[in-house]
Amino acid sequence: MTAATAPRLEVCREYQLLLQQCQQTLATWQQSRTLAARSPLFAPGGAAELQRLQLEYKNAYARLESHERSCSMCQYISKIGGLDFESMSDALSHYRQLR
Repeated sequence: MTAATAPRLEVCREYQLLLQQCQQTLATWQQSRTLAARSPLFAPGGAAELQRLQLEYKNAYARLESHERSCSMCQYISKIGGLDFESMSDALSHYRQLR
């Protein structure tokens, strides 16, 4: 007789990639805002750069949300885990900590 194994939680690769892109664009935008706030001499083009970085983050987040709504694997994982789409990134972070 073989021992029962726990089911393995699979993660959508595209979701992982989109989440990483979203986190990276957010970190870049936040770092730039922090540097701008601490700098006594704010560069003339700095405000435009901050707006560009904010837009990059918004676009990355929108792609992530769109994927969550359209991906059958993400929807399935969400349903079996008793999660809603807003908590998918939290669930993925928790899953990574357990590995």
